[in-house]
Amino acid sequence: MIKKILIALVILAIISAAAVYIYRQAIIQYYGEKFIRDNLPEYIKIDKIKFDLVNNVFSLGGLKILNPPGFLAKYLLAIEEVRCTYRIKGAIFPEGLDVTGISFKRPEISVERLPDGRMNLVEMDRFTKSFPVKNMPTGLSEEARKAITAIPSLAPQSVDKAKKLSDIIKLPPSFGIERGRIFFIDAAPYQKPYEITIDSVNGDVSISFNDNYSEILSVAFTLQGILNGAADQRLKWIASLDPRAPRLTMSNRFEVSNLDILTFEPYYYAHSPIVFKRGSFSGDLIFDFDNGNIGSTNEIRLSDISFFVKEGSETGQFFETSVPDLIRYFTTSSGDVVFDFKIKGGMNNLRFYLGPISKRALTSMALDKISSYAINQITKPADAVTGGTVDKAKDYINMFKELIKKK
Repeated sequence: MIKKILIALVILAIISAAAVYIYRQAIIQYYGEKFIRDNLPEYIKIDKIKFDLVNNVFSLGGLKILNPPGFLAKYLLAIEEVRCTYRIKGAIFPEGLDVTGISFKRPEISVERLPDGRMNLVEMDRFTKSFPVKNMPTGLSEEARKAITAIPSLAPQSVDKAKKLSDIIKLPPSFGIERGRIFFIDAAPYQKPYEITIDSVNGDVSISFNDNYSEILSVAFTLQGILNGAADQRLKWIASLDPRAPRLTMSNRFEVSNLDILTFEPYYYAHSPIVFKRGSFSGDLIFDFDNGNIGSTNEIRLSDISFFVKEGSETGQFFETSVPDLIRYFTTSSGDVVFDFKIKGGMNNLRFYLGPISKRALTSMALDKISSYAINQITKPADAVTGGTVDKAKDYINMFKELIKKK
């Protein structure tokens, strides 16, 4: 009889182990999904959660992060699929997991600025703090814990009630981006939304969270893509952002190639004496924001340009000469126009300064003009020299002095 009982117990143990093994996918799927949904911040939505225990992969389908109220897009971020590779901590799932790799498939992010200058990336910190912080459990619900501890070999040895979400789920330092899209929706230039997109975006993003993943501490990324779906208009964007700053605090570096200059007309039209009919530009653009104040250094190469002087600027003098004459000094032997400039100040009080390339071009122009006036005066009879021509030469000399002094 004892022998039969022992055999029965062994068979029962084998059946129990087999049942756990066979149905482990369903157990993890049910309780894993329940845990994630129960502890997800309310501003994050997920359509589908799937665990693949064979390959240690889980995926989140249709992940969306709500945009702060008052902005055009419903979501700040929408991702078709987040694919994660992981390693389970503990016996089965009670201890949590280490996420060893994350990739975002077809993410779409909306970067918006309102007419009053407010940006959704900055407002996001205040928005997320408006939601209650959930008290994070140690991993499984009581119902799940009882189901697992019914099998002694699978019971967790101890549970730390003080664990934070970051103790349960560990994230990798960076995420991969695949075939993404970025929408820039700007209502400031025209008091109505103006949209530019970066398509086919690939790269890496680093996001630092607090212990309960309820607050983003910092964001940094390196992304590459094409402008408005045009394969020959390429750009690389390297940036870092402090979302906790009260005003925009962000470092941006753009490396651009062959971008259509007309796409950016809302940003230069008010400051430019000319209107472009066509043209492309390449170069390096740096826009650093420190609590809303900008520090920008830019070098631009214009190619295949066609333009006309803006109405009202036909007789205008810029640096003591006409616009067409001025552009001639910035034109290289290849026919491209190359210049650089700096931008400083607050968003509502921008100040523009010349860069070293522009200074050299204007210095060359000033020297040419001074030489031309000097030769002109030497070849004239003494009684033909007028005060006006001397004053003009003095104007160029003064301009030359100012170019040397300005940084």
